[in-house]
Amino acid sequence: MIYLSIKNILIYISIFQIIQVAHAKNSYRVDHHLNVLNDAQWESVPITLNNKSKINSFYTNVKSFYNKSIVNPFNKYISTSHHEYETINKNEENTIDNIEFPRLTGENAFFIDFNCNVQNNVKFCKNAEKAFKKAADTISNILYIYSGPILINATLTSFCELAHPDGSACNADDPTRRKLGQAYPYSSFPVKAVDPIDGDTDVYLYPQALLRQLDIQSDYPDFNQYDITAEFNSDVNWYFEEDEDDSIDDDQHDFLYVAIHELIHGLGFISSWRTLLDMDFHYLTPRAKQGIAKNEDIVLGWYQMQILDKYISLNKTGMYLREMGKKIMSYGNSGDMVKQNVWLEGFHKSESGQAAQEVYDIATSGKNVFSIMSIDNELITYLQTIKNTFIAGICMGHLDNDEYTNKPDFLLRPYVPKGEDVNDLIEKGSFSYLNEEEKSRKELWYKTAFGPHLISIMETIGWPTKYHPERRKVEVISGSPLQYAKSSWNIFIIFATLIIILF
Repeated sequence: MIYLSIKNILIYISIFQIIQVAHAKNSYRVDHHLNVLNDAQWESVPITLNNKSKINSFYTNVKSFYNKSIVNPFNKYISTSHHEYETINKNEENTIDNIEFPRLTGENAFFIDFNCNVQNNVKFCKNAEKAFKKAADTISNILYIYSGPILINATLTSFCELAHPDGSACNADDPTRRKLGQAYPYSSFPVKAVDPIDGDTDVYLYPQALLRQLDIQSDYPDFNQYDITAEFNSDVNWYFEEDEDDSIDDDQHDFLYVAIHELIHGLGFISSWRTLLDMDFHYLTPRAKQGIAKNEDIVLGWYQMQILDKYISLNKTGMYLREMGKKIMSYGNSGDMVKQNVWLEGFHKSESGQAAQEVYDIATSGKNVFSIMSIDNELITYLQTIKNTFIAGICMGHLDNDEYTNKPDFLLRPYVPKGEDVNDLIEKGSFSYLNEEEKSRKELWYKTAFGPHLISIMETIGWPTKYHPERRKVEVISGSPLQYAKSSWNIFIIFATLIIILF
């Protein structure tokens, strides 16, 4: 009898996996991998279930269901508990209101759900929360926010302890101590423009925070509870400005600088280009849909490119990189499940594979390879590339480090300096290097952490500003978002898990 019960449960589990894959194929909400910013580089942190047992996966689902938590593949980095002191802002319902508003600022523009996992240091936690709030205010002074507040799940915790859950010691040389933090859109949605000036009605992924600011012509999608998730490492020697006489030490990082930088990524400054399947291939592609079925790695096709990717062009020819992206994504995009080794073998032999190799060669050929033109066609902004290598997160997802050092556009460079705070870098941002086009709208960004090139890119991807306050008309592509915790199938999984534990 017990044998039959277990056999039935395993059959139900197999059926459940098939249904989950079907949901994933129809899903239009995309959750993101993490990029961890440290003081030297961005490190890609792939999140997979390859090494998790089914029972551990079930346990995670059970835990999420009972806690009524948001579906997030990065929950191991997010705390749901609050520190002993009260947060600066309170938002009891913590829900999104999509009614159109005039431009929002301050607390109406951003709500930060701040969690501090640092024990016995209330001052440290309060300083960090205060810096988060100042970072959000800095952004809302530049970008126009019509639909808010933008909700940020922000956590300050020890990355070293997360990396060593067994309780082993975190020594001074532990690499986790060099990781500063990360922020990313909680979800992105496939969206196409309605009657765009450039005529491009292809579908791109829009981060939730950006999508909420636009004029959505279709039904509103099932927005997630949070717009941005941010985690910062409490092991870092952080600098917090407490009064005007404070100065940063040579071995400190400015928390405010990193917070503004990371939130900009969460608002949409992200690229989907990466090495194929995050493997050591000399192929550069948009992000492929990967999964596991019957304990085998599978590929189901491609995600759409990020909205930032729409505007990246090859500097020498002026051709948009998205055209090569479309050619690459023409391979194996039927939505059928294909074993990864079979899919790869076909890709190697295809024209798409040749195009991916060509993109890799271009991206690793040197400096000033890729650029983005402003919507007024006045500014060309160069993206970060590295000769002979490609690092997802650094390359194409930041402004060029050499081009914008000691200039007003210092903020979105990929490397974070020690011993300099935001005010120091603003003062170093010399006007003497700027041309007339760069100086033309200086009242918008002068003496702020923003520069003309960063603002132009945010405008280009759709963020409203003083000079471009319009809300672009867009249409969300219909589908059923994958909201795992809300699925009735979780009830079955809880039951099945309890049975397995009992037996």
